[in-house]
Amino acid sequence: MNILDFIQKVLINEFKEIQQNKGDRFISLNLICLGIEFLGACLDSEPFSAKGLSAPRFRRAIYDLFPTSYQKVNQGSGKLFDLYENLRCGLFLVILPGSPLALIQRSEEEKLDAHHLDIKEIQGMDRLVLVLENFFDDYEGACKEIIARMRDGRLGGRKFGEDL
Repeated sequence: MNILDFIQKVLINEFKEIQQNKGDRFISLNLICLGIEFLGACLDSEPFSAKGLSAPRFRRAIYDLFPTSYQKVNQGSGKLFDLYENLRCGLFLVILPGSPLALIQRSEEEKLDAHHLDIKEIQGMDRLVLVLENFFDDYEGACKEIIARMRDGRLGGRKFGEDL
């Protein structure tokens, strides 16, 4: 399978099916995080299999491909709310008490009076609110941006000629 097909068929279509089937929201979130890192790998010149690039790839994908509203939570080490550290590195921590993240669904926004990327006091603690469906929509947009860049020649080279 080539890179374009992989992004469309797996990173978008298969992940969307899992997310829309209202499966475990933590599985959906984990898949999105893995996909974000892959998109970041599409943006650099290193081989897809290069080691030690998880953080820079994840952060670059968020910076280059996601709406600017994500920049406040894409700031790097030492910040209270950092998507890479709080999601990609510590996904398991999202489900534990005391997590700095609140993963909710759109159906819960009104009840909690919380919206995507808000910092909101929930259960006595300031938390970054992630609305799973919104996060997926922005992730899908990032995938489509990579596809567009590949099709119009802004991304290319030997790295993209390989089958996965």
